[in-house]
Amino acid sequence: MVGSFNPAIFQPRWLGAQGLIRPEEAAAAKITIIQAEVADFSTEWFQLQVLQNRLMITTGDPGHFAPLRDLGAGVVTLLPHTPIQRLGLNRMLHFKMPSIEEWHRVGDTIAPKQPWKKIMEGAGLRSVLIEGRRRNGSEGLLHIKVEPSAKVQPGVYVEINEEFRSVAADGQTEGAEWVRDLLAGNWDDFMAFAQEGAEHVRGLSES
Repeated sequence: MVGSFNPAIFQPRWLGAQGLIRPEEAAAAKITIIQAEVADFSTEWFQLQVLQNRLMITTGDPGHFAPLRDLGAGVVTLLPHTPIQRLGLNRMLHFKMPSIEEWHRVGDTIAPKQPWKKIMEGAGLRSVLIEGRRRNGSEGLLHIKVEPSAKVQPGVYVEINEEFRSVAADGQTEGAEWVRDLLAGNWDDFMAFAQEGAEHVRGLSES
């Protein structure tokens, strides 16, 4: 979320007192820093980082995707007047490819090497970013990034981001309630699309 935040209030015990996480989770949270300018802490299943202009909640466990959505919705419900201009939904996936040949085939399909051979040697895909919109009529702006994976070899990394913006009719920034409604209406569809989109990229090796 991009907006105006007060990082100092985002403490594990505050989330626990508000019923957004269990008291034992709040007590066991690992705090990196909590100050007026930044708050950063993690529990067993999520990490929360807040700057004065940005709030990010992440998890590496697909089994907690729904609780992550509920946590984000709970935060904005508690802070309905917080100005939020943008919301980004993000999913990152790493795929191990069966062979080097299939790994190269993904890159060759997305970014053919032939146009580069006259000006450079050893050309290969390092990063490509595609912008567009989902075909279901979603109002979000979609970005899909494809790179070699840094976690699995040979592997492909696919990052899917959909960004939503909200501005009130008079040009002023709305509060946070639109974020709660958008999470409720778009989360499941986005997660399904992200999985499908990443699988599509991986499947380019079979082209």
